[in-house]
Amino acid sequence: MEMLANTQTIGAEVSANLATADSGSTKTATKAAVSRAAAEKLAHDMAIFQSIVTEVQGKIRSSEAFENRCKQVVDCVAEFFGAAPTWTAFYREALGKDGIVSKVFPDKQGYDAFTESPEYFQVLEMLTALRARNLPENDPTEAQRMITIRLPMSLHDSICREANELKVSVNSLCITRMLQPLVAEMLPMSEKKRRGRRPGSVYENQSDDTVMPLNAGMDAEALLAYKMAANAGESVDRNRAV
Repeated sequence: MEMLANTQTIGAEVSANLATADSGSTKTATKAAVSRAAAEKLAHDMAIFQSIVTEVQGKIRSSEAFENRCKQVVDCVAEFFGAAPTWTAFYREALGKDGIVSKVFPDKQGYDAFTESPEYFQVLEMLTALRARNLPENDPTEAQRMITIRLPMSLHDSICREANELKVSVNSLCITRMLQPLVAEMLPMSEKKRRGRRPGSVYENQSDDTVMPLNAGMDAEALLAYKMAANAGESVDRNRAV
């Protein structure tokens, strides 16, 4: 009788373990399916977004009047603002080095003047609105970079305290600060030898193979689904963008 009871107990434990394993497998499969679906949606939304950007870029016209060029920037970025699947994509196409602002203001003097205009802050307001939305945290079409900076503990403590008071992450606060226009008078100039890594051609000559790192906020299966969806070659209908 005792042996029979032990056998039944072991059997019950094995069944429970199998049930737990099955439950875990189901949860994993469900999570993977959700990740794949999200990746496919992101790829579709990104394709629509890029088609709108391409169309908008074709509308850019050279203008001598500074005010007209400022208005043109706002009109252009407003067209693809609502279709941006990530804030990173919007920043890249609006304020990035090959974005709308750089195309409308290719000269440094005009670009610098634009960053002091009300229209520039309208673009920043659009960017802020996208950052506040529940959009994907990272953009798998663009590689991420990390900056390591040296700063005194007192400044670090101040940044942490401010982030805590604003109820945001230190990373989010620092990105917000970096998005603001630079006040040249507040930039200390020194004849000392520059320390640390210098930006250069190594960042400008990257191949397309480096654009989707596995640490971009997606697991391997979701990233593969994104690549497959992005390369499907399906035609994009702008009317599907909402």
